[in-house]
Amino acid sequence: MHGEFGKLSLPIVTANLDVRPHFFILIIIIGPRLFTPRLRPRYARCLPSSLKATVVGERWFYRSDEEWISIAEQLKNTPCPHCHARGTLNRHGVLYGFDNTNDSNSQQRTLRARRILCSKRRQSRPGCGRTFSIWLAHKIRRFSLSTRTLLTFLQHAVVGTIANACKAVNHPRSERTFQRIWKRFDHTQIRIRTALLGRGPPPESSAASARRPEATQVLDHLQASFPNTDCPSQSLRWAAKAAVEDA
Repeated sequence: MHGEFGKLSLPIVTANLDVRPHFFILIIIIGPRLFTPRLRPRYARCLPSSLKATVVGERWFYRSDEEWISIAEQLKNTPCPHCHARGTLNRHGVLYGFDNTNDSNSQQRTLRARRILCSKRRQSRPGCGRTFSIWLAHKIRRFSLSTRTLLTFLQHAVVGTIANACKAVNHPRSERTFQRIWKRFDHTQIRIRTALLGRGPPPESSAASARRPEATQVLDHLQASFPNTDCPSQSLRWAAKAAVEDA
């Protein structure tokens, strides 16, 4: 797959289940739907069969302005994730949202993603005219929660009640919103466990005494897999990126 994307060091994460190793991304699994554009028939016919399942499962991220500049400089050498055309990608503005910042209960307008357009004005080989986003690594699509806030909520939810976990994160969203987030996490624990097993065995844990022992084991395994970071859920996302680029 590395060669199929021009051997560029782009922050690309593939959610295709057939890609090894299976480092699933915690935030995307329990968050909104994956970015899975549908290929138009005339574009799909032009793709090799090995690429049809891969191109539609891409999700792109960046962590700093320097990484974004590096991505922007390589756009003309990067294939469109929708139609796979090269030389057609252009910057197309930014995506803002209202997020909680600095552990405050008030929301502020913040940058969430950069928009990219596949231009269809090129005469020799036009693009598809569709757009996609390159997201900041700590932002979650269609959620005002950051990766850090989400992890804090999960850590409190496994040892107490959902209501107390909501108070701990000091977020203006309702308790019903956090109930839905917890259900998504609860329903996808097996996928997260599979992803983490690719980095090592689960640690010894005293989860038996916790309110939700299975979920506690997942979070302990996540923390043990990334011991030197204050936000292991974000690090899992970047481990998936590196694994795909090296595959």
